Amino acid sequence: MSYQLSSFRRFPSAFAIVAASALAFTGLMASTSPAYAQSGGDYRCTGLAEQAHVASTGVEGSKQASAKRFVSTGKKLCEAGNERAAAKQFRAALKLAGVAEADTGARMASN
Repeated sequence: MSYQLSSFRRFPSAFAIVAASALAFTGLMASTSPAYAQSGGDYRCTGLAEQAHVASTGVEGSKQASAKRFVSTGKKLCEAGNERAAAKQFRAALKLAGVAEADTGARMASN
């Protein structure tokens, strides 16, 4: 009986260590992922995002609301690290605004 009792006494402390490790790892991932996504390394989430934002403010009426929605969705996708899907949203905003995407060498390298 004393053997079974001692193993039950060790279980809560082992469980606490595993739970604390899992929480620490989750916190680390949550704090580093958005920082990487917002680091500004990808043209699609920096230059293209800025161009789409400026173009969406120049549109009038219902097109402006749609263009801003595309830009907002694109920014959220950038934060999540999905630059390719974000670029599609930014390009849709540019198309809606009737603005051609600026062609740069960085754009060619990032696609």
